[in-house]
Amino acid sequence: MSRPQLKDAWQAMRILKTFSLQQVRDAIEHTTLDSLKAFAKRLVAAKAIAEHVDYEHITYTVINAEYKPFKQVNKSDAKQKNSGRQRMWQSMRILNEFDAGQVASTADISVASARSYISILKKVGYIFVVKSAPRTGSVIERAGESTIYRILKNTGPKRPIPKATGVFDPNTNELVEFNAVQRKTVKIAPVTLGEAHDFNN
Repeated sequence: MSRPQLKDAWQAMRILKTFSLQQVRDAIEHTTLDSLKAFAKRLVAAKAIAEHVDYEHITYTVINAEYKPFKQVNKSDAKQKNSGRQRMWQSMRILNEFDAGQVASTADISVASARSYISILKKVGYIFVVKSAPRTGSVIERAGESTIYRILKNTGPKRPIPKATGVFDPNTNELVEFNAVQRKTVKIAPVTLGEAHDFNN
């Protein structure tokens, strides 16, 4: 596997926490089980994951999520931003249901960056709100409550790319324009003084 593929595999493992190699392969879609076995062996030796054998069924558990399998290489700001969005998109695809904090922690980016990307994807209908964070009550009552999202359009492994008028999806090779806000016009029947009107019709 290439270095980017190995990074995707490690991120998927960290998100899943307990997993089989088949689950990792299904999550990242561009590797082989043999390559994952070799990578898992390396991670077990580094005590980043633990192997569990139950007859012929083998699973793994992440025991050191902070482990860095790769040396850090200086990158331009643009490349770092694209890499961050790729990790966020992969996190969303694996988690399926998530909040901004979960995406941030699993993609190694800031919560503000996660919220920004989530907001963009929400505008084009790729994700939707399952549960909104409470806006009323005391700070204590609202503590720990956050908006929960669910992925609606899982079009493939490549990150949707924000553009001026929408989002370009390299998985479908299409530009999805931002949804226009639809405002309902409320029609009120004319009222003449002295007359009774039924507004339920």
